[in-house]
Amino acid sequence: MTAPPRIDPDWPLLMLPGTLCDARVFAPMLTGTAHNVLHGDMTGLPSAQALAHRLLQNAPALFIPVGFSLGAIVALEMAAIAPHRIGAMVLIAANGRDVPPADHETRRAAAAGDPVAAVDQLWPRSVAAAHLEDTALRQLIRDMAREAPQDTLSLQTEVALTRSDKRPLLPAMAMPTLVLGGAQDQIAPPALQQELADGLPHATLHIAPDAGHFLPLECPDFCARALAEWLAPVPVHP
Repeated sequence: MTAPPRIDPDWPLLMLPGTLCDARVFAPMLTGTAHNVLHGDMTGLPSAQALAHRLLQNAPALFIPVGFSLGAIVALEMAAIAPHRIGAMVLIAANGRDVPPADHETRRAAAAGDPVAAVDQLWPRSVAAAHLEDTALRQLIRDMAREAPQDTLSLQTEVALTRSDKRPLLPAMAMPTLVLGGAQDQIAPPALQQELADGLPHATLHIAPDAGHFLPLECPDFCARALAEWLAPVPVHP
């Protein structure tokens, strides 16, 4: 296998939050990063392809998408559409598969209700067992959902439901990729992170033992350390 391309410290990080999330989902893991940080708009459009095209239109020539959950779906879409624009990629709690049509009706029905109620319904599956009683964490996720633009849940649900299976395309995504997952993630289990790492030519995989789906908030130090080590330039020996 050829060595992965080096990561340029001038490439900015483009943060892509998950469903009903905003920049706050990443804030704890970005403390101390030397890279310029940009935040992508994940609202207002009903497909991963449409979001990817809008983000690419506004992004620098070369950048590093950092996608959490739904954001990782869009990061993979950008890597499929314009791999020459993606210097490297970070996928957090990702899922490279599509959604079976049999699940669409139920998920659309759930998305038609109150976003905060949706957060509460998913809470038992959203975090590791040790974090289920973390009221501050739960309130932060509820606050992000409450403050999201109107119709965000229904539109982002369409993004998730209409995405295509990216597994056949992974071997062509030759950019360095960091894959992060939570060992207790019930929404995007570790097996899905391993699947991505196995399919991508230059992937680095880290699984946080004490985290569920919201690992950027559950274990920000773990995520920050993994990101910093991965971004660090490889020493050049004479």
